[in-house]
Amino acid sequence: MIFDELVVTINALDNLKKKTDLKNNKALQDNTDAKYRLLLSQTNSYISTIEYVYTNVPYAKNIEILTATLELLDNLEKVIESGAANQEEVSKAENVYKTLCTTIKKEWSKKYSDLTGSTISTLEAIKGIDSENVNACLQKIQTASEWDVGIDRFKNMLQGIASAEQLIQKLGLDDEIILFLQNTNAGKATLLDLNDKVLNWIRSEKLENKIRISFVRK
Repeated sequence: MIFDELVVTINALDNLKKKTDLKNNKALQDNTDAKYRLLLSQTNSYISTIEYVYTNVPYAKNIEILTATLELLDNLEKVIESGAANQEEVSKAENVYKTLCTTIKKEWSKKYSDLTGSTISTLEAIKGIDSENVNACLQKIQTASEWDVGIDRFKNMLQGIASAEQLIQKLGLDDEIILFLQNTNAGKATLLDLNDKVLNWIRSEKLENKIRISFVRK
């Protein structure tokens, strides 16, 4: 009698364990599947972004980044080789994606500076002439100051650079005038900088009342 009850109890516990294991395994698989779907979405956005940047921005293609991207795609295929998303393979793919993002962020930081540094410096120099349009250009350009997925930020940057070039051209600026304006903004311009070309440009743009001269205090 007691033995029979014990057998029934053991069988009940065994069935409970199997049900619990199935439930836990399902929860684990659901979590793995969710991670995989998220990674697929992130990778899709990343590839769309890098394709746009490499196609539209003066940007030398980084072979290491492209190779790592192919490795990521290969890893994503391995995740579902058995039919269901494999937890270990998902983790590997996640690590490849994170490393890839870190690498391209570092590279973009320098590239952004090379692409926009001169334009931003010139815009800062002419802020006192047309602050509204200058600020609009700067705002668009600076949306891409940091790398992130999504092509809109890079579209804005290119639009901002194009608008800035039109503005600079409209104002008839050359390197000599730009240097004068930069020195003026920095409080370093002197009467020695006011040559005929600069003076004629100031008069043509009617900027006489916007530029102040002061003595240097020693």
